[in-house]
Amino acid sequence: MGKAIIWTHQADAELNEAFLDLLEKSESLETTTRIISEIYESASILATDPEIYKLDTLKENNIGNIRAYEKHTYRISYLVEEEAVYIIRVRYARKEPLEY
Repeated sequence: MGKAIIWTHQADAELNEAFLDLLEKSESLETTTRIISEIYESASILATDPEIYKLDTLKENNIGNIRAYEKHTYRISYLVEEEAVYIIRVRYARKEPLEY
């Protein structure tokens, strides 16, 4: 048993926004649902191996506990804590990079 995976309200809202944007572009509910599900499920590996991905270079003053990875052109940033991993951000990777 690994760490708990917790999606913050912001990350959950951003994933929902990604769903709506993707649905509008693809016009396929099946494709959109599959992609968003894969993004959501991709975080499950973090429960047992939270340091699998590199540090988030867009996070200002990152003390080494915020990491990021890409899945289906979406960039997922997450915070590694003692008991849990918090998904803090989901952003379309082809947009202009924003530091936070």
